Amino acid sequence: MNVRPKIRLGVVALLAAASTFLAVPANAVGAVTIAGTGGISPGLTQAGGAQTYTFSGTGGGVATDSSGNLQAGTYSCSLSGDDVIGTLTVGAGSLGGTCNTPCGSVGVSGSYIRTYAVVTANGRTNIGDCFSGNPFTVVCAFPPTSPPPVVSYAVTCVVTFNIP
Repeated sequence: MNVRPKIRLGVVALLAAASTFLAVPANAVGAVTIAGTGGISPGLTQAGGAQTYTFSGTGGGVATDSSGNLQAGTYSCSLSGDDVIGTLTVGAGSLGGTCNTPCGSVGVSGSYIRTYAVVTANGRTNIGDCFSGNPFTVVCAFPPTSPPPVVSYAVTCVVTFNIP
């Protein structure tokens, strides 16, 4: 019996469910959609284990900076972190990196939880003048692009900057 079609249908169903969570919260002062790819090492399996990951992506949107100015344009991020659970179905860990925004480079740090193909994260910007100290939330669709052990993935995220 071929299980690949069932896996694809499962991923499609999870992505459809995730899209309902990609709505912008009412307290957001901006939203940016970022799409990209990444890698996981040594690779997600059902058995789990500690992982490290990287992600890079680009997208567009508008957000209000710390001074109340709208910053519309291209946003690109490079992130890395760890996954302390690392199974195919569940993950959790840290994230950190840099996002280039219309008003300059901003450092970000936070934590995330992954359930199947849906990732939720939150944290704060930690450097940069334009978004300094602003809290952010992230909801992502995370479809793997390799069979288990999953070592690569595509991601589409909606990042919202919240009212501090």
